[in-house]
Amino acid sequence: MKLNVIVIDDSPIQLLLASKLIQQNKNLTLIGSYANPTLGLAAVNSMDVDIVLLDVEMPKMDGFSFKKNIVKEVPVIMNSTRSSFKRKALRLGVLDFLCKPLNASKLGNAVSKILLGPSYTGPQPTVFPAIAS
Repeated sequence: MKLNVIVIDDSPIQLLLASKLIQQNKNLTLIGSYANPTLGLAAVNSMDVDIVLLDVEMPKMDGFSFKKNIVKEVPVIMNSTRSSFKRKALRLGVLDFLCKPLNASKLGNAVSKILLGPSYTGPQPTVFPAIAS
């Protein structure tokens, strides 16, 4: 089963790297890559998308706002150079959070959560509730 993927990242280098990793993965088909998050959001909401690979820090719309504006259920894999965003991303309901630089192994592990579906028994993210003061 091949999954349709859209990549959104304002960095041309990261966009190219992610696109190449997707094209090299036998389980994935790249159906769009966008440096402009507004155009990317329109594509995600109108196309048959199985996975969104999404950068966090972008001008005009960050990844968190982007995720909140997706109008249909689609798994999101968020990525950033800042690991401090991971907790917020997981609370927002992303499938996985990857620290840049991306590589085939990181992407493959995240995609396996979708391919294996409910039978996936790999590590689950741990999100600790905020401690009330």
